[in-house]
Amino acid sequence: MPESRLIQLLKFIRVFGITGGIRLWFSLLLQAGSASLLLRVPGMASPIHLRQRDLPIFWQILVMRENDFQSLPQAARMSDIYNRILAEGKRPLIVDCGGHIGLSTVWFASRFPEALIYCIEPDESNFALLQQNTKPYTNVIPLRGGVWNRSCHLEISNPLSGSASFRLREVFDPVASEEAKLLRAYTIEEIVHKEEANRLFLVKIDIEGAESQVFQESTGWLGNTTMVIIELHDWLLPGQGTSKNFFKRLGESNFDVVLHGENLLLFQAG
Repeated sequence: MPESRLIQLLKFIRVFGITGGIRLWFSLLLQAGSASLLLRVPGMASPIHLRQRDLPIFWQILVMRENDFQSLPQAARMSDIYNRILAEGKRPLIVDCGGHIGLSTVWFASRFPEALIYCIEPDESNFALLQQNTKPYTNVIPLRGGVWNRSCHLEISNPLSGSASFRLREVFDPVASEEAKLLRAYTIEEIVHKEEANRLFLVKIDIEGAESQVFQESTGWLGNTTMVIIELHDWLLPGQGTSKNFFKRLGESNFDVVLHGENLLLFQAG
């Protein structure tokens, strides 16, 4: 978030209007010394629970709205597809990979209220807040674990990092006494199969370099989704080529690609 209170206020007013923006700004000001915050964000059905260290993510998702594509020309087609899925008697399926404390999930739940949303997050502390933030939304299913290219056991490889920077690694052949402490790996394909009666609409991926694993093999779900929102992490892991597999799979598919903030927005073009 910008350090200048005035810049914060002006941005809040632009995004949330004069009344909503000023109220949100004052709420932040009054809670400036608190470790935990409760914010009523205009347009959100329920208050948002977060920690001071989560404010940059709050700014990115709910103020800068990096997941919002309504100003792009592809938005009309996305809306048509969303309504077409509903007209078919199905629910649009959204998979939020790397849910953190649930801010992107509650934004999706507010923007697409008829969608069914799976949200996956590995960290225990983040996940507790994610559950709290998504509890009012009956269309959200939180899952504690990681997103990978196959079913396996995972663990957080950098447990002392910031709350939005946890990375995962696979644990091979764990002994029985270790398994309870390990994380379950989910695949996007697995969730899609679980919801065969519905239709994949949007996949958001922000998993701190694990996109290298997710896109290691050809991904059938990629050709069937309407939209992908992804943050790549070559900047975080120099020399590892974590986006290489993603660009391979992208070359096998048919998407419009738009850079929007830290994200790439992929719109199915066919």
